[in-house]
Amino acid sequence: MKKTSVIAGIGILSLGILSFTGKGHCQKSTENRESEKISADIQQSFRNSLPTETNPTTLNIDEIAYVELEEEIVLGFDTADYLPLGFNAYKGMVFDLNDIDYVELEEEIDLGFDTADYLPEGFNAYEGMDLDLQLALEELDLNSINYIEEEEVIELDFNTRKYLPKGFDPYAK
Repeated sequence: MKKTSVIAGIGILSLGILSFTGKGHCQKSTENRESEKISADIQQSFRNSLPTETNPTTLNIDEIAYVELEEEIVLGFDTADYLPLGFNAYKGMVFDLNDIDYVELEEEIDLGFDTADYLPEGFNAYEGMDLDLQLALEELDLNSINYIEEEEVIELDFNTRKYLPKGFDPYAK
């Protein structure tokens, strides 16, 4: 027993001595210096790519992309309670790219000539409308614009009576 405790003590002592001997520099600090150098290089390249002009550029309202957030609709009940067991809404559906209706954006038509050449001198299509465009743009408040969505009529193209029990009345208590 005395021999094992002496051997264990020598082992612990030698591990302690060996732990204080090591490299002249810390590996971690070298890695930190390398990552700081990479970070500084990235920041410098970003600074170089910034525009140097001091005049602010004007923003065209047509360049603003309006993204409508879809609101989650809370029905107040779990629809799974009213569906048959094993119901799969996608059963029998076949995905076909030809069934997709594509909306084509209007392309700007280039007539190949300048229409101003065929209009009288000083022609103004907005003359008489009493609209000061500069004043209207200054008073424009983007928060006051109301976006109106057209509601789509959804046709399900199937008879729901086939999937409901006989004599089902949704208005019965």
